[in-house]
Amino acid sequence: MLLNIVTGKQPSPLVCIQDSRQQNGIRLLKAFVQHRIDTNKKHVHIMCYEHPPAKLKNVLKNSNADHVHFHDCFSDPREWFKNLENNTRATDTDIITVLQRSPATTTEDCTVIVDSFSPLVFNYGFMRSYCALHSLVLKLINGINVSEIICLMHEDTLPFSHAALPQLRHLATAYIEITAPTQSSNGNPIASTIYKKKSGRVLKEVEYYSVDSENRLKAEKLTSAFAGPAASDQEMKDDDDLLADLTTFKLSLGQQEKQARSELVLPYLRMNKEKGGKVFYQPDAADDWDEEDPDDDLDV
Repeated sequence: MLLNIVTGKQPSPLVCIQDSRQQNGIRLLKAFVQHRIDTNKKHVHIMCYEHPPAKLKNVLKNSNADHVHFHDCFSDPREWFKNLENNTRATDTDIITVLQRSPATTTEDCTVIVDSFSPLVFNYGFMRSYCALHSLVLKLINGINVSEIICLMHEDTLPFSHAALPQLRHLATAYIEITAPTQSSNGNPIASTIYKKKSGRVLKEVEYYSVDSENRLKAEKLTSAFAGPAASDQEMKDDDDLLADLTTFKLSLGQQEKQARSELVLPYLRMNKEKGGKVFYQPDAADDWDEEDPDDDLDV
């Protein structure tokens, strides 16, 4: 599923990639950008909030194409230095403002790449940054027609991440959480993807992936992502010993007790081996038993 989202076979208006200091998601973001540079004829706007544009240009192929536009929001994020020299009022570099000022922005569909969502929240607050994403997804801004937004978010540096990430997860059509490699992933990072279809169905899949030097993605399904190694007999025995030390009464069974339990036959498990069935009734002392036929006086 991850490869289908990267290649656009499963379209998504908003793709959010969540990483952490244990595993960076910049390589996965490069795979998204590279595929859109190579295959899309529409404009690609790359918002550089965390990295200088030159750094991303050096690692991307065909980054000088006419339909690729880099926006430097890193050097002067609030344009204080620029406006100080010109003695003008400071302007903003949020996503909507940058797109509105760009001469390359047209009414045709375009793709917006955000290399980090954290600087936006630091400079403009979460509410304004979230509303900007929401407005672009719903195409509420006149003169701007964004068909796809791909945003990288750092869990460790995003302010109020415990409250912000659930809201972004709700807004995103494709939410990809990156975690560190494990033994079952062959040393490759793991991507847990939640994809929301137009019908309302939600798909979930866990994969491990790799990105080569050409920024090409390879992904395979991880079947045992959350399955840990089976506990050995010695580990289970150690756990029993630990519980025994913590209590004043015996919790485990001995060999003789286990054998007696296995040989015990409960009443509801007894089976009648004889064919057919018989009814036995043992009268009680208080029963009012009448030997005469109750229908003897009838003229039949």
